[in-house]
Amino acid sequence: MERYLDAFLSAFGNYASYVWSEITFNTDPWYVNYFWWLIALSLGVWLLELAFPWRKEQKAIRKDFWLDAFYMFFNFYIFNLVIFFAFSQVTNMAVNDLFGTSLDKLKLLDLSAMPGWAQLLIFFLATDFIQWFTHVLLHRYEWLWRFHKVHHSVEEMGFAAHLRYHWMENVV
Repeated sequence: MERYLDAFLSAFGNYASYVWSEITFNTDPWYVNYFWWLIALSLGVWLLELAFPWRKEQKAIRKDFWLDAFYMFFNFYIFNLVIFFAFSQVTNMAVNDLFGTSLDKLKLLDLSAMPGWAQLLIFFLATDFIQWFTHVLLHRYEWLWRFHKVHHSVEEMGFAAHLRYHWMENVV
């Protein structure tokens, strides 16, 4: 059990260091800094939203603007820190201990042998299908809807409204 805790803490610490290096602009090369790209693109889209408003009566800082900003950072950084990176490392170790293999060896299809355009096409088709199917399930089952209704609680739409979703949707 101590091995799993060490793996969790190590992955947590590594991702926390990565996030901190992005926040403090210590990435090399500079243009791979996802944190600041997220902020720059968000500001750019928000400025376009202000320059060409669809809802002309809506305020620049609309209702729940800061809540959506919180969800954007929580779902893309904090959640990844705690759940995705730390727990995925522990899950991989547990699968290895239980079945004698790691998750990265369990593949349905080896895409690396395919040309780049085919990999990209398969990636987009698979991702789109999985997101669509997950969304259908989130609406169909009451216990999943309880998580998903956070996403539908937006009263005034804006650039970051689509990023408001319960963290359990990432788990699903």
